[in-house]
Amino acid sequence: MNERTQSLMKYILDKYKNIQAVTFSTHNNDLVINFSGFECEEDLKDFADFVFTKIKMQYVDLHKMPSIH
Repeated sequence: MNERTQSLMKYILDKYKNIQAVTFSTHNNDLVINFSGFECEEDLKDFADFVFTKIKMQYVDLHKMPSIH
């Protein structure tokens, strides 16, 4: 790991040190992951961007709770 990558990882680990995750599966073979412990709402998007970029997966940020009808 180069110095820039190490600095970024240290920053990420320090910034999100209070984040906890719970996972569970549903009867429809879905995986639900809940992250909690963010200090502010902006951290949610930054963390999601980081996680999904890291696993090279696209995602949709709905900005608010979806309505289910």
